[in-house]
Amino acid sequence: MYKQIKGTGLIVLTLVLGAVLGAILSSNIDLPLKLNIDRNVGGVVFAEERPVGRFVGEDIFADVAEKVMPVVVTVYSEQTIRVRRPDFWFGPDDDFFRRFFDWPDYSGRRRDVPQFDEYTQRGLGSGVVVTPDGYILTNNHVVSGADDIKVKVGDETYEAEIIGFDDKTDLAVLKIEPDEPLAAAVLGDSEDIRIGQWVLAIGHPFGLDHTVTAGIISAKGRNHMGITDYEDFLQTDAAINPGNSGGALVDLDGNVIGINTAIASRTGQYSGVGFAIPVNMAKSIMNQLIEFGKVVRGYIGIGIQDVTPELAEAFDLNEPKGVLVTQVLPDLPGEKAGLKQGDIVIELDGKEVKDASDLRNKISATPPGTEINLTIVRDGKEKRIDITLAELPGVEEPDVEITKDDDIPNLGMELAKADENDIAPYGYSGGLVIENVKPGSPAAAAGLSPGDLIFEVNRKRVKSVSEYNKLLAKSLEGKPILLLVGKDGGLRYIAVSRGDE
Repeated sequence: MYKQIKGTGLIVLTLVLGAVLGAILSSNIDLPLKLNIDRNVGGVVFAEERPVGRFVGEDIFADVAEKVMPVVVTVYSEQTIRVRRPDFWFGPDDDFFRRFFDWPDYSGRRRDVPQFDEYTQRGLGSGVVVTPDGYILTNNHVVSGADDIKVKVGDETYEAEIIGFDDKTDLAVLKIEPDEPLAAAVLGDSEDIRIGQWVLAIGHPFGLDHTVTAGIISAKGRNHMGITDYEDFLQTDAAINPGNSGGALVDLDGNVIGINTAIASRTGQYSGVGFAIPVNMAKSIMNQLIEFGKVVRGYIGIGIQDVTPELAEAFDLNEPKGVLVTQVLPDLPGEKAGLKQGDIVIELDGKEVKDASDLRNKISATPPGTEINLTIVRDGKEKRIDITLAELPGVEEPDVEITKDDDIPNLGMELAKADENDIAPYGYSGGLVIENVKPGSPAAAAGLSPGDLIFEVNRKRVKSVSEYNKLLAKSLEGKPILLLVGKDGGLRYIAVSRGDE
């Protein structure tokens, strides 16, 4: 039973509730919210309350934008492009018209000298002021190849000089000479960023000064994107468009946590997936560029690859984790410390190694001469190895009579003895070359292709097709065949399912 509210009482109650709700919505007070969750423990259901966030006042984003916008600047670049004119120039100065219609040579140019047209290519991007005296962090692709660079800070425009650049991470540092100290960004800690955290992207897309967009961190540690050599991107759904490159990705404290760099899009415009270089990586590169004008990276001298589920099974691992060593180059730190081909790196200085990109990024960010400790798995046993890093060379290492054998239908390959000149760059003498791969075969499914070289079968060296067949015949039924393959200038392990006999 209930009592119905009528007339004046209903009106009064409505006004009171409206006033209370209006006061809450118009305030900037943080209102803790709680979520009721039923938790099942041993068949008994417990009700518990958990905080799910705060009611954020509408001024939070505005306060952050007001704080950060002065440190995000516009970067203009100009580059002179020379394009050779076509040999046949269909116009009044063309040989055809002069010869048959007696037209004069309006160009006045020599016909036996190649002619070029020049035009100016202009670029637009963003940058972040990192020091009051005018150092600016931006993307390398914003200024790469530019003959003239200008930076607009507020209402002032300055000539800029490139202090240094690093195309492997797509970062560059510029320097301007301001008349007075500039407002500088506060660089945060990208390691502390959480997926789902609110962020703002600030830049100058399409020449629209100080455009602010909001979103969240969609993912961390994005790599294998093919954007740069060293990748560890923050992914965000905050809108990023052409001109945002080099701008700031900031948290709700106004700290820069990333440098906006690229988008994933089929149209070239914003599609909800943007990438930023984490500020911890950017800080390390920036400091070296300012101090040395270049980036000096640590180096072990090994080839590596991710451990796939197939490789984990082939190496008798309980789960696919760590990084597989595919190559140990002679007379370099890895070999001197005792690393071997087939070792699996699971930790660096006591911290888990996620994948090959993670290990590569961490090694490269460590100064040469530093001693590191790797935990590896070799033949099922853990082992610790201390290695003193060298400096990464300027050019990175990568990572006949034909005797065919028809008795290899299970993998779908035709093999032959490889030419010594082809295998010499890999540091081997003797090996096999894949001449043909049957479409739809296990070899094709594993990514093998004609021209690839085979040096090992199940961790055993092979120099002839007959040796290959013998090792294949000895392999355990049901287990993948583990091949050491020379491919695209580097070595890698590939696990191939045996297929139907």
